[in-house]
Amino acid sequence: MVVANAEEMGTDIDELGRTVLDGLQFEHDSATLMAESKPALDEIAKLLKSLDGKGFYVVGHTDSSGTHAYNMKLSADRATAVRAALVKDYGVASKCLEAARIGPLTPVFTNSSQGGRARNRRVELVER
Repeated sequence: MVVANAEEMGTDIDELGRTVLDGLQFEHDSATLMAESKPALDEIAKLLKSLDGKGFYVVGHTDSSGTHAYNMKLSADRATAVRAALVKDYGVASKCLEAARIGPLTPVFTNSSQGGRARNRRVELVER
């Protein structure tokens, strides 16, 4: 599994205005972050603290399995869970992060394969 790296995410932010938060793991069909997410959260928090108060959207994405309404709620709940963990457990200023949802609307890979669906289920940090 790929885990987030603060330096690489910073480069993505500088060049693209966004970065995928690799290494976040959720329980199946849930917004509950798994313990395996801690190394990624550590790196994400390191990045955010180095950016000194810049504002970001924490954006949840899903694959296309299930209904549109279900995926929109799941993506919102996952973005909210990541934001909450960063604020509560890492002391990131709440004003710097806003949870947002995209659901299945912007896939980066095909949803017709298991691997594509897995890559589409992601959380991104997008500069405000």
